[in-house]
Amino acid sequence: MESTSFLEQRLLGQTLAGKYKLLEVQASGFYGVVFRGEQYFCRNRVRLVAVKVSRQTDLTEETAPYLFGDALLLAQLLAAPAHRLDDAGRRHLVQIYDMGLLPEYENRAFLVMEYVEGLPLLAHLRAAGRFSVPMGLRFIKQICRGMALVHAQGAVHRDLKADNILVDRRGIIRIVDFGLAAYTDPRLGFVPGSLGNFIYMAPETLLGRSTPASDVYSLGLLMYELFTGGGPHLTVPWPNADDSDRCDICLRLKKTLHFPPPSLVQNEIRNDYRWLDALILRCLEVEPERRFADAGCLLAAIESCEAGGPLPPPSCPPNLGRAEGGDETPVSSEEALFREVRQLLAARAYEQAIDRLDVYRPPEWAVLDGMGARTLRLLGQAYLGLGNLPAARDCLEQLRAAQKEQALLPQSDYAAALTDLCKCYRGLGLKEAAQACQEEVRKLL
Repeated sequence: MESTSFLEQRLLGQTLAGKYKLLEVQASGFYGVVFRGEQYFCRNRVRLVAVKVSRQTDLTEETAPYLFGDALLLAQLLAAPAHRLDDAGRRHLVQIYDMGLLPEYENRAFLVMEYVEGLPLLAHLRAAGRFSVPMGLRFIKQICRGMALVHAQGAVHRDLKADNILVDRRGIIRIVDFGLAAYTDPRLGFVPGSLGNFIYMAPETLLGRSTPASDVYSLGLLMYELFTGGGPHLTVPWPNADDSDRCDICLRLKKTLHFPPPSLVQNEIRNDYRWLDALILRCLEVEPERRFADAGCLLAAIESCEAGGPLPPPSCPPNLGRAEGGDETPVSSEEALFREVRQLLAARAYEQAIDRLDVYRPPEWAVLDGMGARTLRLLGQAYLGLGNLPAARDCLEQLRAAQKEQALLPQSDYAAALTDLCKCYRGLGLKEAAQACQEEVRKLL
């Protein structure tokens, strides 16, 4: 790769792909340069654009998508079939216009995006100290509309924070930096891997199990900052990147964070928006099933409370058996059962979940298959939610013994089951068993 200035000097003023003239350097980093440019068609100026050019050379059709994977994912999200919620959300995402390779410049990759002139939300927050409730809610609802589109397509952002939110000149929110975004694995029901900023990471992301509810946690932190001007998450001594057990340290810190009700420092909330206390603190629950399931559910809750209604339950009404766009899609009876149970767990209807699963519970002497393993996994979650630690332990220990003989669950899901088993051991006072189980989780992750 060239020095950080050579590429800028070489490209400034040039026209790429015959239609993108590069006018000014906007940002420069190790992996690429972003220019403000103009798009032309047959010598006619079309619009301002942002053009990103990679420093890496000799890219191919196979390797370039990995380099610009964030833009590719965003383009796929924006190209998905539209529905009413999507129409409101699209304006809050940065549009992708073009991408490709540049043979004349050593096969670098380029990306052309909508040019957004504005400042990060973080800059506005630092200038204001904290926002009024009406202004803060206006911004949060716009973020929720954009993220509802992302979540509806099965993706998770994983890096929502005030400096990844732009406010353009018209005061419209634009969500940026999809570098850590990914689609949930349909087999697992979450995005595997532990990536992001420790401060804004949801606890389950540290365990490699991100879902749309993980973004809701980040939105809860953002709301807390907007309305109070700070928060305990900003003052905690987070570990350094080179600490070998940093994920364990962060998880312990996350579980000990105490968020006082925002109304204690914000008079508007205390006088006119008392429902915001419960709404924000629900977003900040350690257990993801106690939060709102996704940004669409959070938006619906905000609008319900603004209209004088009660705070809705965490999960949205179930919409089982439907694919994107509302078309019916056939699912197996087994998959329909597990979907229904996951909905019940998200709504904390633990006894109903146990009733639905108990008939399928494999006996202790049985050789488990995939369905038996998934049944024990969900039963363990349900009993743990009820506080019945011995019953949860029995299910998860049976699963653990079977998994050692044959890999029935994906590694990330099995690690999550072992984490629940650790909770059972700790709650039952079995410290040595909990430590051994935690060591097994560490090796898996």
